[in-house]
This record gives sequence, C-alpha cells and structure tokens, in this order.
Amino acid sequence: MNFGISAARALLPVLLGGALAASADDLCTRLAARSGGRQQTAAGQAANAAPAPRPLLVVKSGAPISVEWSVVNADKPGAIRDVTLHCFLAPESTAGQRETPKLGPDTVYESALTMDFEAKGRGAADFVLQAPAPGVYLLRVETIGAAKDHGHEHYAAMDVKVE
Repeated sequence: MNFGISAARALLPVLLGGALAASADDLCTRLAARSGGRQQTAAGQAANAAPAPRPLLVVKSGAPISVEWSVVNADKPGAIRDVTLHCFLAPESTAGQRETPKLGPDTVYESALTMDFEAKGRGAADFVLQAPAPGVYLLRVETIGAAKDHGHEHYAAMDVKVE
C-alpha cells in the first residue's frame, strides 16, 4: 500500500505539470521522424517563446525518412479558423541555427493544408521521403494564421544531418 501512495506522490508533480502546461497553451504540435533504426521526436512550442534546442536525426543519403506530424486544438473553446499547417525540409547552414532558412528551389520537401480547428480538432500527416544529398537540413511543421484567433503561432522542428 505504501508503494501505491509513493507512486501517486511521485506522479503528482508530473500530472499537475502536464495539466498546467496544457492549460497554458492548448494548441499541441508534435513532429517525429525515423530512418535506419534511428528516431527523433520534437514537441511543439509557441513561436513567440525562446527556441528550445532541437533534436538531431542522423540519416544516410538516399535512405527513406518516415515523417509524422500532428497539431491538436486540445481544449480551446471556440474555433481557430483558417490555419495553414505548413511542413518543410530545407537546407540550413548549421544544425541548431536560430534563423529559419528561406525556402526556395533547394527546398527538399514542402506541403501545406488549411483547416479550421474546432475544440479537439486535429490535423495530421505521415509520409516518407528520400534523404537528400549530404548536409544539414531543418524539418519543421508550423502554423500560419493561428495568431489571429489564438494569439500566436506554433511549430515543432528538428535538425536532420544527412551523411
């Protein structure tokens, strides 16, 4: 019985922290990628927050990369309308660089969809792409247009090093 109480006490900060985090911002963004037995996951964050360090996925050139992303309006009352979910893989100068690379002809992958997020509404995708030539790339999913109803944008990102 003490084990159960100890376990509950140990989990209480985790449960409360999760509840506090969810109440602070309920537009949850997640990005995951895997290749060659390696996997990385990036939790989303508000675009107006200080950027967190990004995970690094190392892959072989030409290998398949499986990508999954999701954005969920976890509990926000009312709709967040006309939000574009934009995902891309683009070359960057160095892993962890602060500036988002400009998208152009060397962008490896780019997709977008626009939707309305009702409470508990979810947008998601999963796809496979071929790892490009050796270099460092930014894999990112971001909202565009959420700020008008939600107050700010969201994104999840990771660096991909292709060897």
